[in-house]
Amino acid sequence: MRGLWLSGLAACTGAGAAEAGPWLREPGEIYTRASVALEDVEGLEARRYDFYGEIGLADRWTLTAKAERVDFVDAKDFSRDGYRATIRRDLWRRETALVSVEVGAVYGAAIGGVRGCEEIGGEARLTGGASGRWDGARWYGFADVATRVHNEGCWRDRLEIGAGREIFRDVYITNQIWLERGSEEARSDKFEAGLLYRHAAADFGIAYREEFSGRFDESSVVISVAKRF
Repeated sequence: MRGLWLSGLAACTGAGAAEAGPWLREPGEIYTRASVALEDVEGLEARRYDFYGEIGLADRWTLTAKAERVDFVDAKDFSRDGYRATIRRDLWRRETALVSVEVGAVYGAAIGGVRGCEEIGGEARLTGGASGRWDGARWYGFADVATRVHNEGCWRDRLEIGAGREIFRDVYITNQIWLERGSEEARSDKFEAGLLYRHAAADFGIAYREEFSGRFDESSVVISVAKRF
């Protein structure tokens, strides 16, 4: 049974706060984020590596791309890769709020479930977000609904909700939750709590993430570095 679970738990294309939300890049602006997650999955040790990027193509258009790899230290057969490329465009905007749509292609294992989706497929998402200042501190929040379908008929639907608030100058407390359902009775629910430090040179983050669906045991510590160009 462990083998069945792990083929899904080795899932790639999991989301992080920096790559969710409706926000767009100015033409020519580039955003990159690299992270390493130290994971415990059903008692097995794993390392998850991912690189995510965004580039502003034109007014109201942003290209995103992600590559991810998860390696099981003592169970190499469960290691997986995943890739994603999408285009994002806003549908509605105000000074502090935005709604956008995103579509694109995916390939490799999908997050959650008994078995991960492996073949090429497509993803679509709708996201709304807002940011501003409250009691003198900066804050942001977003909600994201996404669906993805792979050629073998495997599919996943996901809801992501996230928020962050400045607690000291340039230091944010962040929270995020993922709720996912899909084919073959796939189910994965995760929450994450972390700290983000926004320096002039780069953003540095550390977070704790845990599965709470009860379908399997998984927890991780995520370390990330992000930079804008």
